[in-house]
Amino acid sequence: LKAWLKERKDEPVKEGEKKKPDRSKATINRNLQLLRGLFYRAIDWEAYQGQNPLKKVRFFQESPPVKPLLGSQLGKILEASREISKKPQSPVQKIFYDLVLFAANTGMRKAEILNLEWKDIKEGEAIVTGKGGRARTVPLNRAALEVLTRQPKRSSYVFDLPNRSQKDLFRRTVNQIKKRTGIDFHFHLLRHHFTTALLEKGVDFVTLGSLLGHSRITTSLIYSHTDREKRKKAVQLLEG
Repeated sequence: LKAWLKERKDEPVKEGEKKKPDRSKATINRNLQLLRGLFYRAIDWEAYQGQNPLKKVRFFQESPPVKPLLGSQLGKILEASREISKKPQSPVQKIFYDLVLFAANTGMRKAEILNLEWKDIKEGEAIVTGKGGRARTVPLNRAALEVLTRQPKRSSYVFDLPNRSQKDLFRRTVNQIKKRTGIDFHFHLLRHHFTTALLEKGVDFVTLGSLLGHSRITTSLIYSHTDREKRKKAVQLLEG
């Protein structure tokens, strides 16, 4: 099963073209955890006799989970971004505060934000094309909509940058924020912040996966470790 999950080809992205398997160790482990849990449930319901066949299966060793940003840390990042945008040294720095604020309020990936076009904004929502060409709809809250009102409509793209395809486009600015705040910041942390903040508000994994563009709920489950306090409160409800 582990080998099959790792090597199985995805469905064709385009006719005659297949995407290479890209399942991480964490994704494979989540699948194994789900299957192991199903067997334990079957044993508990007496629908399966015998020992759980996944009881002694070794999982892959994963990298330490990403620590979510604290509210105070996000505040520092936003303030540093605002100061950089006030005295920009490049086109990207001029709108970097807006980019950070938009990412923190939508959970969109960097590439999704940079490739967002005005035609994708409809009735307070953004139609986003994510990984694998999959489209999803992301509702825009007040903060995200205010960011949009500040963007000049000089081109088809919402965030008008001449070098949007440059891989290290944010590197210089991100390094400046690290120095100013002392936080090990990278842009993708804003997506993690969006996710963990919604989990803390009680948003379920199905809704969360839909907002983030996860094709499998197992991908969303990697954030379950961030909800420790909520789990503690849940079991305490039994104490009466």
